[in-house]
Amino acid sequence: MLLLATLACSCEFPFNIDDISEPRFMIECVPVPADESFALKLSYADPAYGERLKELHDFDISRLSISVNGKELDTRPLSWERQGNTIRTSVRPILQPGNEFSVKYNAPGLPAASASTVIPEAPRVSGISIVPSDGKEDGKARRVTVKMARPVEDGEYYGIQITVREEIVTATMESIMPPVVKLDTTVTEYSPTPGQMATMADLNNLDLDAFASVRYEYGKLVNDTGDYYPHKQITLLSSRQFDGDTYSFIVNSDASFFDIFSGMTDTDIPDTDVPGETPDIPVEPGEPETPQPVPVSAKTWYEVDMFRLSDELYNYCKSQYLMNFNMLSNFGVTPPNFTYSNVLGGIGIVGALSRIASGPIPDPEDTSI
Repeated sequence: MLLLATLACSCEFPFNIDDISEPRFMIECVPVPADESFALKLSYADPAYGERLKELHDFDISRLSISVNGKELDTRPLSWERQGNTIRTSVRPILQPGNEFSVKYNAPGLPAASASTVIPEAPRVSGISIVPSDGKEDGKARRVTVKMARPVEDGEYYGIQITVREEIVTATMESIMPPVVKLDTTVTEYSPTPGQMATMADLNNLDLDAFASVRYEYGKLVNDTGDYYPHKQITLLSSRQFDGDTYSFIVNSDASFFDIFSGMTDTDIPDTDVPGETPDIPVEPGEPETPQPVPVSAKTWYEVDMFRLSDELYNYCKSQYLMNFNMLSNFGVTPPNFTYSNVLGGIGIVGALSRIASGPIPDPEDTSI
């Protein structure tokens, strides 16, 4: 009702936006604990208004400071990759939960940009179960339930990521005399978004910020909306998404390899024509029939990664999602732009996460014939 009333009385109000924008230095880094590498990105952000600078900015790594608990690290051995006014590198300090990780860069002519974060404790999970869904979803639906060691409290932020690996083995009779059977294995791996996403029904309460995800893979955030490579999604979670200590969601595979079993014909039973169906196309004399593969086995494994996010990282990722995916724009309504940064004197994010992995969990209905 509120949305309809707003649309009904909406009208145009002319206004001007001052074309005031200053260059800023950007830092983006998501440090992780243990002996794992993660990306560090440094970039010059050109003003939103006015002509962009045609020449490339200079980077002086001697102006970069990386420290752990106040102790500065040696940045000279780092190897950098440049693209335009952005440089990237991979950092691999051995961090522990509770460590403070800080980054600072003093770019000439700009305010010094700096940020820090504290490595969070790894999430404590008491169990993960995967069972066939009792809903009416199409395809092979599975309900995944994650149970934490204790109820999630307000102000605690988590993320969840799932990877599905499907493997099917087929056998093809390539020769009868002598008998030669060829086995082929096809493996598919994909990462569906774990959890409910915003739908039209959610407009009733305008609670769209309850649904958010971010692309994260190989120690870095992927926030380029023009990059359509299927990166892994982390669904952002807070106490609002948990039912006490439990979070549950549906994983659905519409094109599962298991479907091949329902479409296979037993080669030992002669086919009979059925009225209304297209008859088999006869094979020309002297033309050998193409051997058809017969399924031998199909197996599926799931791997669930649980993340604990620092406050800064959660707020940044959520603001990026709300800025890039605005459902209300379909109705001509746009809220103020969502932005967040913990970089003092600049923009970007230095926010940490910790991760635990379930390891491969077999599907409860694996098929083998």
